[in-house]
Amino acid sequence: MRMLKWAASVALATAFATSVASAEDYKIGYSVFWGTNPFLVTMVNGAKKSAEEWKAKGVNVDLIVTNGGDTDKAKQVSDLEDLNAQGVDGVLIFPGDSVMVAEPIKNTFNAQSIPVVITDIGIRSGKYESLIITDNYKGGQQAADYMATLLPKGSKVVTLDHAPTNDNGQTRQKGFEDRAKELGLEVLPEQPVAFLTLDAGRQSMEDLLVSEPDVKGAFAFNQLVIQGAYQALEQAKKAGEVKLIGFDLDPVSYKMVQDGKIDALVVQDPYKMGYEGMNIVLTKLGGGEVPHDIGLGTKLLTKANAAEFAEDPQVTGK
Repeated sequence: MRMLKWAASVALATAFATSVASAEDYKIGYSVFWGTNPFLVTMVNGAKKSAEEWKAKGVNVDLIVTNGGDTDKAKQVSDLEDLNAQGVDGVLIFPGDSVMVAEPIKNTFNAQSIPVVITDIGIRSGKYESLIITDNYKGGQQAADYMATLLPKGSKVVTLDHAPTNDNGQTRQKGFEDRAKELGLEVLPEQPVAFLTLDAGRQSMEDLLVSEPDVKGAFAFNQLVIQGAYQALEQAKKAGEVKLIGFDLDPVSYKMVQDGKIDALVVQDPYKMGYEGMNIVLTKLGGGEVPHDIGLGTKLLTKANAAEFAEDPQVTGK
């Protein structure tokens, strides 16, 4: 995947208005992995809002959303094939796996010149019109910067890692570990996590406490994993002794930050990803020019600033 030029996202909808095709009807597929996650629900809601605005401009959108299974990555591949069979004009994709999802993109959508827009994570091969993605490396650095304010130099920290073929996760891990080393923290080898679940996060932390009982900080690129890690610490009567920072937001993790159980969360803007993704695919179908890469920033949620995130769609579900 080519290197992104990170820049602030612009208000695309206004710029796209000049390329609207009048009285058009399009069938758009949106394939998401782990579609029950508040992050993905919020992303799809952004796309739906964009579709509503386009309808007001005379462009009708039949949006078909598929959930590629919360743990079954292969299901997303079959979902993409099903969307093609339904005759979609364009497709938005949140990939669960940067390698597996690339195959139907290359073999199906690219082969038929059906426009593809990737909303987050990225793919390792295949062509897309646009990629809308968080600067995950900087997000990982942001987590390490905050971790270093919580721990003295020389403290042992670790990444709870699940997905070697998820480019976002690997980039976040690298950002965290690179910056943690720069700031004088001792970075341990990554701790495996079997699944992106609370139970797997708990088991991972339980195993870590056996192998590295003096670990002082843990970072995970997913909020459920860090929730599970806290449960393990609580059961071991070590809650608060190991600092916890995760990535992404849901109502449970938000409350845990408020209560001081999770020290911080790196928060993305999935609503904007879905909203701009729909704008882009419809603009492309209407013959307009679209940006190839859009980079979004992150915010750090802590107990001190939790009130600022109270109305975030990932918290409210709206």
